[in-house]
Amino acid sequence: MRLSITAKINFFLLFIFSMVLVFSAAYQAVRERDLILTLIKEQSREQSEAYFDGLNMLMLTGKMDARDTLRAKFLDHAHVEDARIVRGAAVNKQYGAGRDSEAPKDRFDALALAGKGSLEVVHDGTHSKLVVTRPLLARKDFRGTDCTSCHQVPENTVLGAVRFDYSLDTLFTRVEQNILTSALSLTLIFGLGLLLTLWVIRTWIVRPLNQLTRSMEEATDLHDFGHRLEGDEGDEIGRVALAYNQMLDSVERQLGKRPAPSPQDEKPTDHARQ
Repeated sequence: MRLSITAKINFFLLFIFSMVLVFSAAYQAVRERDLILTLIKEQSREQSEAYFDGLNMLMLTGKMDARDTLRAKFLDHAHVEDARIVRGAAVNKQYGAGRDSEAPKDRFDALALAGKGSLEVVHDGTHSKLVVTRPLLARKDFRGTDCTSCHQVPENTVLGAVRFDYSLDTLFTRVEQNILTSALSLTLIFGLGLLLTLWVIRTWIVRPLNQLTRSMEEATDLHDFGHRLEGDEGDEIGRVALAYNQMLDSVERQLGKRPAPSPQDEKPTDHARQ
C-alpha cells in the first residue's frame, strides 16, 4: 500500500504521542502507588506504636479489661480493617487464653509470635490490604518500663504482637481515578499538539510540495513553462522553489521564449547562489 508523505508523518506522530501517553500514565501509576504505600506504611508504624503504648498504660494501671475500648477506637480510624493484640504462649500460660480475637489466626500472627514482624501487601482477588505485625518482647527497660516485673519470663521473650490490617482498595481506586484524569488531560494536550504539528507540516511542507508537483505536471503534460513558484532562501522548500524557477527560466531561454538575462540581472542571482 502506497502512502503519501502526509499519511506517513501522521502515523509516525500518532505513534510517538501514543507511546508518550502510555509510558507517562504507567510511570504515574507506579509512582502514585509507591507513594501511597510509603505513606500508609509510615502511618501503620506510628499507629502500632500508639496501640502498644495504650496497652502498656492499661497494664501499668491494672485496667486491661478496658482493652476492647482501645481496640474499638483504632478500628474507627480510616482504612483500618483490623487492629488487635495477639497473645503469646508465655502470656496465656501466666494469665489465661484471653479474648478470641487475641488468638493467632494466620501465618502473619505465627511469624510475629516467632519474633518476626511483617509489613506486606496482600492481594485477594479484587481486595488488597497491608498487613502489619510487630512482635512485643519482654524488656528490662522498654521506654522506662520493666516488662519482666509483671511477666515472669526471661528477657527478650515474645509476649505477643500488635496486628494491623489496612484496606488499600479505596486508596488504589483514587490512584486509578487520578491516572484516568491525567490520561484524559494528556490526551487532550497531545491531541492539540498533534493537530498543531499537522497544520504546520501541511502549511509549510506539504502545500509547497503539492504546488511544485502541479507545476512540474503542467510543464510535462502541457509544455507550460510560465508558471513560477513563490519561495525564498529561508528554508529548504524555498530553495527548492527558487531552483525550480531558475530551471524553468533556463528551459525557456533555450526554447527562445525568454530573453537571456543581462549581466546586471545575473550578478544578484550568482550572488544569491553563493
